[in-house]
Amino acid sequence: MAEVTGGITSGQAQALIDAVMPRPSTLTPSSETTGGNTGTNSMKFAQEGHQHPRLTSTTYAVLDANGRATVTFTRSFTNKPGFSITEVDTNKTQPLVCVVESFLQPGGAGTPYTGCIIKGYRSQALPAQPQMNVLAILTTVVAGVNAIAASLTGFNVFGGSPADASVSVVAIARSDVSAS
Repeated sequence: MAEVTGGITSGQAQALIDAVMPRPSTLTPSSETTGGNTGTNSMKFAQEGHQHPRLTSTTYAVLDANGRATVTFTRSFTNKPGFSITEVDTNKTQPLVCVVESFLQPGGAGTPYTGCIIKGYRSQALPAQPQMNVLAILTTVVAGVNAIAASLTGFNVFGGSPADASVSVVAIARSDVSAS
């Protein structure tokens, strides 16, 4: 026979406790969202060891002789991701600029983005100009300007070699569309 305390049985007391005690959620936690979200079920809580879906892909690539590298993301993206490409492990004195040339969508247009092809451009130092003192500059201003212009004609500021540059490629799910 159930014990009676204050007019209810212990089974009824346990049922009342169970009705107001939160339970662990069985759903995968949502990824982050701009502004956050408090959730919808106050009777559920996250379990120890839960993991939120990853929003980024971080990997390294080495540029080939043509300054290109194919990067495979560590996760796929429904929408074109944002990028940060940074040269690492370098002893180069001239900066490297990288751009995404194209995206990899093995299933064709409308399917997830699984990687990209990046292209690097390394700057090079300006050509050496003759040393001139102030008087020489003033007396040969026109000739000096013409000489500088002639030496820079056809000069490619990104004519340095990007080959063998190591880059960190971070792809990030966009916050203006679904993060999936």
